[in-house]
Amino acid sequence: MRFQIKDLLHISILSTGIFLFVIDLFIINVSLPTIQHSLSLSSSDTQWILILYIIGYASILINAGNAGDYYGKKKLYLIGMTGFTIASFVCGLSNNLSLLLIGRLLQGVSSGLMVPQGIALITLFFTDQEQKSRALGIYGSIAGIASVIGQLLGGVLPDQTWINESWRLIFLINLPIGILACLAVRQYVSHDPTNSRTNISFYPMLKLFVLLMGIIYPLIMGPEMGWPLWLLLLLSLAIILLVIFLKTQRNLYQAKRPSIFNFSLFNNKVFNFGLAAALVYYMVQDAYFIINSNYLQNQKGYTSTMTGIAFVYQGIGYVLASLVVSKLIQQNGKVVVLFGLGIMIIGLLFHFYTFDFMDLDNYHIHLLFFFYGIGCGSVLPSLMTLALKDINRELIGVGSAIYLTVQQISICLGIAFIVGIYLREEGTKFFIWENISTAYGYANAMSILLLIIVVCLIACLPSRAKER
Repeated sequence: MRFQIKDLLHISILSTGIFLFVIDLFIINVSLPTIQHSLSLSSSDTQWILILYIIGYASILINAGNAGDYYGKKKLYLIGMTGFTIASFVCGLSNNLSLLLIGRLLQGVSSGLMVPQGIALITLFFTDQEQKSRALGIYGSIAGIASVIGQLLGGVLPDQTWINESWRLIFLINLPIGILACLAVRQYVSHDPTNSRTNISFYPMLKLFVLLMGIIYPLIMGPEMGWPLWLLLLLSLAIILLVIFLKTQRNLYQAKRPSIFNFSLFNNKVFNFGLAAALVYYMVQDAYFIINSNYLQNQKGYTSTMTGIAFVYQGIGYVLASLVVSKLIQQNGKVVVLFGLGIMIIGLLFHFYTFDFMDLDNYHIHLLFFFYGIGCGSVLPSLMTLALKDINRELIGVGSAIYLTVQQISICLGIAFIVGIYLREEGTKFFIWENISTAYGYANAMSILLLIIVVCLIACLPSRAKER
């Protein structure tokens, strides 16, 4: 059954939320060195620009589905899109770090509102199962395309010469898209029914945000401040309180009272492994982009545009691989993941050998990123499918929200820890890192760290990810 024009219009409108979220997730990776130079930011300042966006999204994501049922999905989608547009305007006009960080946090929170509603409205609009599957496939493809466009724009826009401080365009470009999306949603998307009996509480989300910040802050500021005792105590206290928070939520669930998690999901070993695999993988993945962007621009003399174009080749490899493996995941999920991780390891080995010891031309660098992208495109779609494959259908939505939350927290940890180590070129307190970086150089030392993490992930796959 083919889509009519109105069907494609609905998919396009409701995919705008994920499109904007993914673009701003990737666009900042390439443009960050330009922003750092323009605003005279420290290494820790740049990490906060990345992390507040992600942590704002993750903190609200779990309860966003219930909030959509309670207040109305269309209403929350509009609120999220409006908030994202205003926050982008704030970021684009920021002349100091504090205002930029406020804007990034609001962007993340707004994304946490609108992204789940977009996919939920698509499932409501298409009642035919075949059309629904095709619509969700288009939705996922738009997200993949957005990652490529984001990396390209993150390189091209900061190099524009017709405007001062052209890096601001990476945020201001969201304004016309957001305004048109709000108008289109009001005009073409019908209202959905609400359910006032849905349990929703914003207090646990706020507490989760505070606890995550209590963990992330010491990881970012510790190396820069020399790990004072009070910072170590803060980190320890945040971890203890997070454990207590999760136990309290589990007790609430067992007492059949409102809880932020559905803890029955954690009885599924395959789901638990999927979360563990996602935790490790996503710590590596975003750190890889940020480190390479920084290294190419600050060490290899690449312009912002050249870096963005290089990452486009990675995106092309990712999209092509994801299209192929989508047909193989259900029957050969573990094999696909192992194949993708093997390609990533080979790619990291080439990074290790070439980036410091060979003077590569653009062709070889583009080929290297394309090859690595094939590995990413094989692994990333497969991990979520494997994690959710044995979950009851009625719990898929909740399980997806938990998985995506772990995904975003993992990205934060990767930025705070792995990227943080890379950016501390002076005065780092990690003596192992000092020895490695002195012997091999920073690019090679980071390749070693990433390689160790990916190998650990492969080591646990065959023994724990048993397929039925």
